[in-house]
Order: sequence, then structure tokens, then C-alpha cells
Amino acid sequence: MESHRANLEQWLEEEDSTEQDDDTVDSERRAEWLSSVQRWDPEARLRDELTIRLTGDEAGKGGLRFSVGNALLKPLQDGVTASTDEDVELELVGISSGSTVLHVRPTMRKTHAEEELPGNGDSTDSNNAEVAEQAISVLFDAVKTVEAREDVTEWTPMLSSLSKLVSALDRFDLAVQLRWFSGDGSVQSSALSETGKQYVRELRKTHAEAFTRVQRNISGRVTELKLAGVAVIKPPASPAVSVKFEPGQITEVPWGLGDEVHLVVEERRRLARGGGNTVTEYLFQGTHGEPDDTELLEGPGEFPLDTPIDVRRDADAGER
Repeated sequence: MESHRANLEQWLEEEDSTEQDDDTVDSERRAEWLSSVQRWDPEARLRDELTIRLTGDEAGKGGLRFSVGNALLKPLQDGVTASTDEDVELELVGISSGSTVLHVRPTMRKTHAEEELPGNGDSTDSNNAEVAEQAISVLFDAVKTVEAREDVTEWTPMLSSLSKLVSALDRFDLAVQLRWFSGDGSVQSSALSETGKQYVRELRKTHAEAFTRVQRNISGRVTELKLAGVAVIKPPASPAVSVKFEPGQITEVPWGLGDEVHLVVEERRRLARGGGNTVTEYLFQGTHGEPDDTELLEGPGEFPLDTPIDVRRDADAGER
């Protein structure tokens, strides 16, 4: 120890003494561990994981009430959906204490073609990981922009889901911190404090159109069905429209190619890959047309304009 003390003291003097944040420290630690493992297995990779830390009286200690989870998780999924044109789905894989920490992993639904191709698993998994990481990164950037009270024009497609998230946090008096643990070892964090939540509340008043759900009716023939969650509908005198479904939902519709369908869709804008521009997409909400096929939509003000309404007359009370 004596023989190495001088070298140790010199090494410590040359080290950067700047205080590092938790993300930097954890990123270096995970990257060093991964580098060591890859000496034996060059293909080794850490698991991607998103942690959602909830703090507040309603957060519990390592538990999550159904009412809280239902209100919080859907806006986060919508935020990821708006950040990519790929079918990225969040999957809850664990809950731990502190107050309550949700462990979530992004998954992507594989098509039959991808599942049947031999030797394609590694490349597909790698590509899926990149897509998922990009989607999470876009969501984090949007949250950081709101937290810094900066211009949100670029993130307009994300505002609706962020607004619902803030409403859920307000409802249960919770705070949320997000952390992304990448497969390459890097760690990044984002959080919605009272500053960011107040900014979203103000944006509801100044950017009301960005928070409005626009619903439309689409009628036409089914010309294409994709297991990944897309149906192509060709109206009689208009260009074909691609309608997107929630993960797994397309397997529940009883349609075949060439069938005439009447749909209610939600028009959404999302970020194009690479950011900047936005594209419009249509998300399946239900059907309309034949009375037996009509699927009611939840929430006030969300029925299509041509939904039939029956006026019932009471013989005793007169016409109402």
C-alpha cells in the first residue's frame, strides 16, 4: 500500500472532481458492467426498462390501486403512440416500493412473417429496441420541454396525452418521475413537477385545439388487413385511408377483405420519424350504421354527428 500510495494520490488529483448527477453516475456504472460482460459475450445487452416512480399519499408503498393505474398508464401509452409510427406497446413487468415504482418494458408486436423467418430474431430484436428507445426519448423530450416552460409547438401531438397525465396526477395528488434504462447502459430521467403541471394547465387555455379529440366517420371497403394493427379502407370517391388499431384489437373485428364497413375513427396528429413535422393518422374507435352494429363511445361529446337519436313521448306528461 505504501509503494502505491503516491501513484494513487496522483491519480486522484488528475480525476475530474466535478459533481455528477445520478443519471451520469448510473450510466457509467452500467456501461462498465456491460463492457466487462461483453468480453465473454460480445452480443450481451442490458434489458431496456422504463421506471415510473409515483410519490404521494395515494401512491402506497410498493402497491398500485386499480383506479390509479387505470388513470395513469393509458396517457403514458398514448404518449408513446404519438411519438412513433411503429406499434410500440408498454408492458408492466413489476412493482416495487419507493413510494411505488412501476417497472415497464416496451414491446413490439411481431408479424407472422417476422416470426417465421429463420435467423431473423437477433436483427429484429435489435431494430425493435432502437424503435422503442426512440419513442421513449421523444416522450422524455416533450416532458422536459413542458417542465422548462418552453415552446411546445414541436410537441403538439403529445399535448393531449400529457394533459390527461397531469389530470390523473392532480386527481390523486401524485408526482411522477420517469427513468429510462437503455440496453447500452445509458440512463436518462424526466419528471413532471408542479411547474410543468401548471404549464400544461395554462396550455389547455391557450392551445385548446391541441387538446380536442376530433372524431370522423369513414365508410368504404376493406382492401387490406395487417396483423400489426392496420386496416386500409377505400371510400367510394376518396383516397384509401389507413386506420390504426390498439395492440391486438384488430383480431377482434369480424371483417374480411372486400367487406363494406362504417367506422368511427379518432383523428390524431403524431410526430414523424426524426421529429419536426407531424402526420395525421386515424385510430379505430368503433362502428356506426346498422343499429345492431353500433358501438357506443365513452365520454360526453364524443358521438358522431349522424348517430341516430330517438325522442320518446310520454303519453301522460305530453310531448317532451
